[in-house]
Amino acid sequence: KYFERYGLSPEEGKRMIGMVSVKSHKHGALSPKAHFQNEVTIEQVMKAPIISWPLGLFDCCGVSDGAAAAILVRADKAKDYRKDPVYIKALQISVGGENRLRDDYDFTHVEEIYRSGIAAYKEAGITKPREEISMAEVHDCFSITEAIFMEDLQFSPRGRVREDIESGFFTLEGGLPVQPDGGLKCFGHPIGASGVRMLYEMYKQIQGKCGKRQVKNPRLGLTSNLGGEPPGCCVSSIIVGL
Repeated sequence: KYFERYGLSPEEGKRMIGMVSVKSHKHGALSPKAHFQNEVTIEQVMKAPIISWPLGLFDCCGVSDGAAAAILVRADKAKDYRKDPVYIKALQISVGGENRLRDDYDFTHVEEIYRSGIAAYKEAGITKPREEISMAEVHDCFSITEAIFMEDLQFSPRGRVREDIESGFFTLEGGLPVQPDGGLKCFGHPIGASGVRMLYEMYKQIQGKCGKRQVKNPRLGLTSNLGGEPPGCCVSSIIVGL
């Protein structure tokens, strides 16, 4: 649907989402806790077995066991526990379902992602997310899902995420690194633990403790995690920083 709406040929669209996976694997290769620590080429991604067109083997995250935990305290008490705490700047949840009842829903965006992002930006005082957010971790269960997140979170203009993917804007060297640890694509997806795992990466990045995958001068990190399916789901968007 996305390819059709924005005039991409099947090969162009397939290559676009394939480059999302190439980027994530490159980041995951630098992450010692990732399950998959191997880089892949766009040729490997394009030629991989198809799971469900246009998604091939490298476009789908693994499913794994895992656990994650976070310790939260009041902001005014944080430095009683450690010298380098990270603060929650915004925490918003959007729950929907109206698109289940519509026959004109085109599956090229997820309304709950967009709404949770808008609410989180408002709470954090952000007016230009593409410029003000330093890095992000999103729910990349599939490569196309990450691409949709980029537009719904206003990191890329509608219909133009391909330009940012191909220019390397979302790589560690780009303007807004996404999945600096490799994301669900390289960690696998233990369902309930994935959201806190995303926050853990933002936490370590802001502390400057990520070694070879460290984002330069991070100020604000965003996580956005989805449960359900696009016509009606629950999305949590969180912004953290110093």
